[in-house]
Amino acid sequence: MLWLGLILIIAGIALLWVAADPFVDAAARLAHIWGVSPVLVGALVIGFGTSAPELMVSGLAAARGELASSVGNVVGSNAANLTLVLGASVVICPVVGQLRIIRREGVITILAMIAVVLVAWDDYLHRVEGILLVAGMAVASVFLVRWSRHDVRDGLAGATLDEDDDSASGDHRPSRELAKAFASLVGIVGGAALLVEGGGTVADHYGLAGGFVGATIFALGTSLPELVTAGAAARRGANELVIGNLLGSNLFNSLLVVGIAGVVGAGAIGERRVGEHVMMLLIGLLVGVMAITRLRLGRTQGVVLLVAFVVFIGVVAQNATA
Repeated sequence: MLWLGLILIIAGIALLWVAADPFVDAAARLAHIWGVSPVLVGALVIGFGTSAPELMVSGLAAARGELASSVGNVVGSNAANLTLVLGASVVICPVVGQLRIIRREGVITILAMIAVVLVAWDDYLHRVEGILLVAGMAVASVFLVRWSRHDVRDGLAGATLDEDDDSASGDHRPSRELAKAFASLVGIVGGAALLVEGGGTVADHYGLAGGFVGATIFALGTSLPELVTAGAAARRGANELVIGNLLGSNLFNSLLVVGIAGVVGAGAIGERRVGEHVMMLLIGLLVGVMAITRLRLGRTQGVVLLVAFVVFIGVVAQNATA
């Protein structure tokens, strides 16, 4: 029934939002305690935390044989992160990025998104491709950790939390933060399950293609944690967290999320949505050009990115019906 599907979607998105934010907070506090760089916090710790919804949603959809929704979720989420999330963040507060950070993490993120397009090009996701993508995430993580060590030597570590944060004032027990992170992950799993079930119900009712549902309903719902995190980080001037979070999230989406989907549900994707994949890559290149040619991403660039998001949704809508 349509109304039941809509209720499940709303409940799933709400639970994802509520559960993901405490996970990110706990992860950031743990990173602060352990003294790693803010770039690593954004790319690996917060990036993984905000990508957990995509991982759960795509993994569950793949296990149910809905690979089109899994891949569509990643493509839509990647595009939303670099347009809706980044655009809204810089409209709220301009972001001043570090050219070195954008070059090194941006290149590896673009390569990861290209890998997604390549493995999905033949409309079939093989298990070995999934394994290779997961292995690629492991290799990328090694590079991120190595780069973080250079950041620590350059004095970039430790600026991840506000001064009035309770972890900075002495209340920072690792066991407590680990417990919060685990409880939040349980909520993320539950929210993902509700979102997948509700999205499938609505798609069946309207005869929508799985890739459309994945690139819109699933992608927007699972990008909410990135939107909240990036907005909060931008307001307090934590530019490394904003950049690291978005690039790291897209890195996890492209390699780990699609990789896990291929491992647990290898098979025919069922939909070749070339336009959406190409649009995702063009958006990545647009953001890269903006970041490299400018020292500051301001409201003008934010509006351009928000318009790009609307264009992406229009491309998705062209193939809305099965």
